[in-house]
Amino acid sequence: MKEVNPEHQNKAIDVKAIIEFLVNYVKHPVKYITEIPEWNLASLFFIQVSVSIISGVLAGLLKMNFFRIANGLILMPIVSTIASLLLTTLLYYYFQFFEEKTESFKKLFSLVIIASIPFYLFQIISEYFSPIALVGFAFTSALLVVGLNETFKIEKKRCYQIVGTLFALVLFTWIANKLTP
Repeated sequence: MKEVNPEHQNKAIDVKAIIEFLVNYVKHPVKYITEIPEWNLASLFFIQVSVSIISGVLAGLLKMNFFRIANGLILMPIVSTIASLLLTTLLYYYFQFFEEKTESFKKLFSLVIIASIPFYLFQIISEYFSPIALVGFAFTSALLVVGLNETFKIEKKRCYQIVGTLFALVLFTWIANKLTP
């Protein structure tokens, strides 16, 4: 009889379950943003890196640009993972200081990663119409509001303030980037 080691199972990445969840999530994002599974950190990083690589490479392939493809393979996963970790850290400390409670960093990281998927999907076609990335981030923002409200029980008004501030910062950065030669 095969011995089951729960520690080993906890470290494994269940690609089939992840793909199944992501397919359902793409079909019904508002429902599934509130039902995020308890994934281990390896699975979370797998999702983050995979989605960012796929997005970056497809964007490069659309432009048929080798440097964009290489950027999607190397730089995009690094930058997007750092950005997700920074946002998760910001939310973690928001809970510490303003909500006066401690939430699981891993659960917050899960929310950030899953909510970011629309941004990555829209990012693919932003090579042809750059404002579409903001539309993707607007969807991500809406999903963050739902996730923070439903999963972490933050009042909606506060969710809109947090995510609205984040969206304003991204919009300001995007505009500043477009205005610089």
